Amino acid sequence: MLTLPSLLWAKPQPLLRGGVVQSFPGIAVTKGNIEPEAAYGHAEIINCLESALNVDIEWQSLPTDRLLKLTRENELDLIYPMGFSAERDSFLQASIWLTKDDDYFVFKSGVVTAEELQQGQAKNRSIGVKRGSPQLHFMQSNQYQHIHQVYDYQQLLPLLKMDRVELLAVPQPLAEQLQSAMQADATEHNLQLYNYYTRDAGFYLSPEFANANLQRFNTAVIECRQFVINAKP
Repeated sequence: MLTLPSLLWAKPQPLLRGGVVQSFPGIAVTKGNIEPEAAYGHAEIINCLESALNVDIEWQSLPTDRLLKLTRENELDLIYPMGFSAERDSFLQASIWLTKDDDYFVFKSGVVTAEELQQGQAKNRSIGVKRGSPQLHFMQSNQYQHIHQVYDYQQLLPLLKMDRVELLAVPQPLAEQLQSAMQADATEHNLQLYNYYTRDAGFYLSPEFANANLQRFNTAVIECRQFVINAKP
């Protein structure tokens, strides 16, 4: 009697629904997959996670607020990479930390000094920040007075160049992107960086997915920390 190869009877791996922030520096999605790149190791981290959990993840890029809403409503299973904040923790489950990410002020030389920022004078300065970001929540939670919100990370640098704000509050990957631009053309990008906060970062999980999988997901995250590339300004 003939038998079909056992592979034909193999159970397909579960498919998870993942989201990344649209226009987030250093990460891009093509045909449901995170593209490999040399700076951060995102693709390697996700490959490790899929292997550890024995799942496939189909990714899409969406605006931050949309990602948070869909995950809260269990339409997505997870979001990556995400900086953790108390506001987000109130309605989504954070994974154990994958990385420790720095937040930066970006400003033109001569506008403000590092000493003034250390003394808290940024609270009285005009600051550009992305809507829905943990940087915005930090500003709002710490009584910053003059916040200018934008919908997309790519809208921030033009604000600074046109002097519509004095500072930008940005995540580490964008600070790294700006630093690369400064090194390429220091005359055009006469900018300074100041690390004002360091936060845990990793994944946010939907309520249903976290309820069923949090412990083994966190175990996988710890295992996959080995693939993080720690490039900092």
